[in-house]
Amino acid sequence: MKNLKTFKIGGIVIGAVIIIAILVVSLFVTRIPNGYVGVVYSPNGGVKDNTLSQGWKLVGAFDKVTKYPIRIQTVEYKDIQIATSDGKSITIDFAYNYQVEPDKVSFIFNKFGPISIEEIEDTYLKTRFRDAARKGISKFTVIDVYGEKSSDAAIDVQQRFSDDVAGLGFIVSNVTVGVPQPDAKTQEAIDKRVEASQELERKTTELEIAKKEADRKRVEAQGNADKLLIEAEGQAKANKVLQQSLTEELVQYETVKKWDGVLPYVSGSNIPVIQLPSQKTETTK
Repeated sequence: MKNLKTFKIGGIVIGAVIIIAILVVSLFVTRIPNGYVGVVYSPNGGVKDNTLSQGWKLVGAFDKVTKYPIRIQTVEYKDIQIATSDGKSITIDFAYNYQVEPDKVSFIFNKFGPISIEEIEDTYLKTRFRDAARKGISKFTVIDVYGEKSSDAAIDVQQRFSDDVAGLGFIVSNVTVGVPQPDAKTQEAIDKRVEASQELERKTTELEIAKKEADRKRVEAQGNADKLLIEAEGQAKANKVLQQSLTEELVQYETVKKWDGVLPYVSGSNIPVIQLPSQKTETTK
């Protein structure tokens, strides 16, 4: 019985030692995830120059480590209210990619303090992005944002936002502009503009078709006219040649070829007369 109690006490002691060891180790070890770097802040010495790369790293017992992503991160901002150049108020969703320059993480820490990157995204970066979006979208009409110029609006916003935060060490890319959500009056105005644009496009298409059809008929008529002219000229030349080749003897010869030698029966005493060419007889000397 005494040995059993001794064994239980020994197990408790070993377990306590293990737990204490884990707690002690956790004070001196930190893990940096893949795609992140860590900035170490010591209460005694401030921010350390060397950043921590990915993996398990030893740190001081009282050091604080703030992690920053150096791989691409995606941020989405929902329902941002913006006014267009024609005074329409619309609600738009935005998204963008960014990453932190590794050699500027210490500067970012000194700028914002020991807060997470998610807090920076939802405070400072969101404020700067809203400002860039407001200035960029305000250059376009609501129809532009809905139509082909939506990509131009996204490029404008991205350029403004990227230039604004680049000095802090944030690299911005791929800003996308969602489909605007206008109020009822704005939607009605948009629908009318779209209908008018579609009607204009339809009429323009019909006009182009009519022009092409008219051109086709004009070319066809010109072709027919040229054909008739060529035929007429050919017939005139043929008639001229025929007229020049006709002689009295040729006419009589053609008549005789077609006569079967029978005189036609006609009423009265008139008998058709066919003059045959006289045959010359040779005189015998």
